[in-house]
Formats: sequence, C-alpha cells, structure tokens
Amino acid sequence: MRRITAFCLKSLAATCARSIATGGRVTNEDRRWWLIHLECAPDVTPGTFVAWLDCCGTHTTKKLIERNIWTIEQVAQLDSDQVDELKYREGCLKMDVVWEHARTILIPLQQREATGGVESELQSRILELRKKRELERKREELLKERANINEQREATLRKLREAIAAKKAAILQKKQEMAEDADNKKDNSTASSSSP
Repeated sequence: MRRITAFCLKSLAATCARSIATGGRVTNEDRRWWLIHLECAPDVTPGTFVAWLDCCGTHTTKKLIERNIWTIEQVAQLDSDQVDELKYREGCLKMDVVWEHARTILIPLQQREATGGVESELQSRILELRKKRELERKREELLKERANINEQREATLRKLREAIAAKKAAILQKKQEMAEDADNKKDNSTASSSSP
C-alpha cells in the first residue's frame, strides 16, 4: 500500500513540477520556462518540426500538417482567428498554448540563426577556455623551466666557486712552495758562501 501511495505521490509531484499552461492561460513563468528550455536545445531552429512545441500532441500536429504548417516559424505566423478555428472547430484544445510557445521562442531562434547559432557561441566559449588553459599550461611550463634554469645556474655557480677556491688553494700552495724553495735556496747559498 505504501508503495502505491509513494508512486502516486511521485507521479503527482512530477506533473506539478512543471505544468506549463495547464490552467489554460499562458503566464510569464511559462514563457521563462520556454526560453530556458530553448537554451538547453541548441539544435532547435525556426524550421524545427511543430511537434517540438509544448502541448502539441498527435491530433494538433495532424491538423497543422493538414493545413501545410510544418515548422515553428509557420505556427508563430498564424493569426488569432486561425488559432481559434483550430482550437474550437478542429478540436486542438491546446492550440493557443502551442501558438504562444511558438511566438515566444521565434525571436530568440531567429537571433540564434543570425548569429550563427548556439553551437558557434558554444564553440567560441570552448575556444576561449582552451586558449586560457593553454596559456595556463604554458605559464606553468615557463615557471618550471625558469626553476630548472635557476637550479642549473646555482649548480654551475657552486661548481665555479669550488673550482675557483681549489685554484686559489693550488696557487697559494704553489706560492708557499715557491717561497719555501726560495728560502731554502737562500739558506743553501748563505750556507755555501759562509763555509770556504
């Protein structure tokens, strides 16, 4: 019993979550939802088939096709007399909602088509993000390169300092040896000159 109740509540919540124009009047909230839905559908154009429109069921679609109305743009171009005729004479009960939906989204669709569509906008955003990531990657590479160069310079400077210190020590040692040799020669020459 609980499962049946839970299922009924879930289905009731699903129908209440987004009931567009179920009361018979189209509100601004309905129009906002249609525009949001349109943003989520980049492949929709003014030439998209009428069945994409809200509340456009099989009967309404059939009656529109009988009148040679196939696209969203054609539905939006209907006048109110034609809509009333479809609604009351042909039995398309939600035709006013279908018509209002088409009229609401037609201008954004035409703007999208004129600017190259959502795909081109998305592609330009993707390209911007890729460029940004590429720049960040290059920046990281440059920082790593600079760090490596700095480490190599430090290592080279350390080796040079050690080599210079070793050469200085070798030169000092040679000087000391030469000084000792010179002192020894002096001592030897003085010793040889003092003993005749």
